[in-house]
Amino acid sequence: MTELSAYVLERIREGPDFTLYRGRQHGNPSRVLAVALAAEHPSAQGLRRLEHEYSLAAELDSAWAAKPLALTRHEGRTILILMDAGGEPLDLVLQRGQLLDLTCVLRIAIGLATALRQIHRRGLVHKEYAKTRTKKAHLGHDGCRCSGSPAAGA
Repeated sequence: MTELSAYVLERIREGPDFTLYRGRQHGNPSRVLAVALAAEHPSAQGLRRLEHEYSLAAELDSAWAAKPLALTRHEGRTILILMDAGGEPLDLVLQRGQLLDLTCVLRIAIGLATALRQIHRRGLVHKEYAKTRTKKAHLGHDGCRCSGSPAAGA
């Protein structure tokens, strides 16, 4: 486990630009996702991406998006805290070679289409959606929540 600020986090994915963590805030049982800039000295563009993601919080709904909760700094690193409804990044499921049954594939497709419909309905512009930006819902949950977070592509 990695401890950042008031959060205890476990790394899920590390990429060249962003690292994605899952964890909890001390004293709070709710799960969160955290996106950290990977570089010790991040680019201005990377910082702007996190700031932009955080600025969308009021327009996003946790029913279909990983909603930003906080943008904070710890030990000189900027981290974006997002609500975590569970699930796992779809690309990690596929990397394991896990076969998805048709029902699961259809739930993911419906969840992704629902999220994109809500994004468009709110007039938001998305630059890309890929399997690295899609979270597969845990068994027993319907649909999926789509993270527009840059870290989802990390």
